[in-house]
Amino acid sequence: MKKTWFLAALLMALSAPVFSQKKGVFVSDAVLGVAQQMQVDYKGLVRRASAKDAKALNELFEFTRLLDGATLNDHMQTCLELIPLATDEVYAKALESRSAGLKAYFLKHMETAQGRTQNERLKEPISQWAPYTWEALNGREVNIVKPGDAKKSAASSTGVDALHKAQDGQAAPQPGALTPQLAPDALKGASPAPAAGKRGNQ
Repeated sequence: MKKTWFLAALLMALSAPVFSQKKGVFVSDAVLGVAQQMQVDYKGLVRRASAKDAKALNELFEFTRLLDGATLNDHMQTCLELIPLATDEVYAKALESRSAGLKAYFLKHMETAQGRTQNERLKEPISQWAPYTWEALNGREVNIVKPGDAKKSAASSTGVDALHKAQDGQAAPQPGALTPQLAPDALKGASPAPAAGKRGNQ
């Protein structure tokens, strides 16, 4: 009897949906039904998108056009929950390539998706946890800045500012800094300094 119960439990575990809430991605049966009718491998697209596949993300974005009502809300929840898995950078770049109308449509329905998700982090303003995606949703150009690039840019900016100040005569010599020597031409016509220890004519 125990063996039978154990085998039944094992079979149930193996047949459980691939996309559980532990992975943070909700997939509804209603959307799967529509996808099946349209011969779209929805689960496959979600799986690939969660692995940072930009092409799969684009296909999911375009699939949005086929939905409305409850299925649209379910699909938008899936799209929202894919952002942290696909990463903000990959998701934003994929969304940026879509039409302005689709991006505006996404922006309009993202708030509903945030109200439905069980992931509390995703209920916070998107601009805080996915700033690049927020830019794409608002139709703005997505400029990804890598951590190393940000440091280089700051260092370069500091160096340029210092150079400009020095050229404008605004920068005072720092203590211990070497004073630049005058060029030989600058010394022409200068009166020689009196020799030390010599007195003038009496």
